[in-house]
Amino acid sequence: MRNSRPTSRDQIRETLVTLLMSVALALVVWVFAIDQENPLIREDFPTPIPISVRGLAPNLQTLQDLTQRSVSLDVRTSKRTWDSLTADDFSAVIDLSDRGPGSHDLDVIVSVVNPDIEIMAQEPRQLRVQIESLITKTVPIVVEIIDSAAIGYDWQTAIVEPEVAEIYGPEVLVNQIQAVYADVLLMGTKTQVERIPSLLPRNGQGQTVERVQVEPTTAKVVVPVVQRPGRKEVAVLVQVEGQPAASYRITSVKPEPSTVILLGSAEALRNAPGFVETAPLSIDGATSDVRERLPLNLPENVSVLEEAGVFVTVGISPIESSATVSRSPVVIGLSEVLTATVSLSRVDILVSGPLPRLDALGASDVRVTLDLTGLAPGSHVVMPVVVPPEGVRVEGVIPQAIEVVIEALSPPAEPTPVAPSDSSAGEAPPAPTPSN
Repeated sequence: MRNSRPTSRDQIRETLVTLLMSVALALVVWVFAIDQENPLIREDFPTPIPISVRGLAPNLQTLQDLTQRSVSLDVRTSKRTWDSLTADDFSAVIDLSDRGPGSHDLDVIVSVVNPDIEIMAQEPRQLRVQIESLITKTVPIVVEIIDSAAIGYDWQTAIVEPEVAEIYGPEVLVNQIQAVYADVLLMGTKTQVERIPSLLPRNGQGQTVERVQVEPTTAKVVVPVVQRPGRKEVAVLVQVEGQPAASYRITSVKPEPSTVILLGSAEALRNAPGFVETAPLSIDGATSDVRERLPLNLPENVSVLEEAGVFVTVGISPIESSATVSRSPVVIGLSEVLTATVSLSRVDILVSGPLPRLDALGASDVRVTLDLTGLAPGSHVVMPVVVPPEGVRVEGVIPQAIEVVIEALSPPAEPTPVAPSDSSAGEAPPAPTPSN
């Protein structure tokens, strides 16, 4: 009869199966715990990765500026790795090795340093790159005058040094450039202009061409400016008559424009003085600015380029002066149960301002106050506060501090009590009744 008891081999097999199942279960639990603590996530990486170029031959250049291109990534990794992820963990490259002039569709190769990071998607995956041969070309330097000289003046042919420049860059771009340009502003000048502007490569449409180099980068430009024949620029001389009011003075005399252009024959202009006078402007008794349009007294046989008149403004201002006034300080803010004794009855105040305003100062125009708010009985040094009228400035106070003694008011004396009056007091006693 066969024995049903398990053999030792069966027991070993069962033990191994149990052990393997325990290990597998523990591994599952461990993986689950790790996944809960540090789960895998998939996200778009927030920082674009710049694309670098390698393998480009030194006599070639890309038509596009690839330094401005980047690639966006969709990655999968653990949360712990994601939290410490930076753009330096990635590299994006376009390999131009063995590539010649022409158009090429090239893969953007993205590499990652950390093996725990998996790149799920990228944009773009390819770039079309135009490669051009580098050439050098010599072109003239052209001066462009942006604005104009002063009225009555002309600019002449500019002198530029050097006269040519070299352009270096991709062949297709260099061939678009026929000259480099030096822009010059005259800004209404009446004399020769000297500038050192930057040289700008432009195509036939006047657009600046990028990604080419210009040598030299600047040039020296001289633009002669001369007066037109039959014209002469002269100053405007204002004739002022009279005097402003007393205590006022003239501060400025301004013609607008300050010069005019005279027109005439060479002889007439040669005989004309270097100025032209206005009609007289009276400012007699003025207390404020005087502004009028005045005609010009022109020499014989000449005229003026624009209207024969100018606006003239004569500035009138009060004469500034200073003075010293004395005022009695006024106590403010003192409690009703206190009394104050001021050590000085008068304070000197140094004031300045327009002389007419100082001459008109009255006794109540400058006030001096001593603010005793919140002060307790005792001796105090108080800074006086000066309140000047409008237009008058306080330059100083003498003295700058005043002693004030504060005392409590004595309570009123109580009335002395009066004894009750006796109606018989002071009266003579009754006379005795005579006996019989």
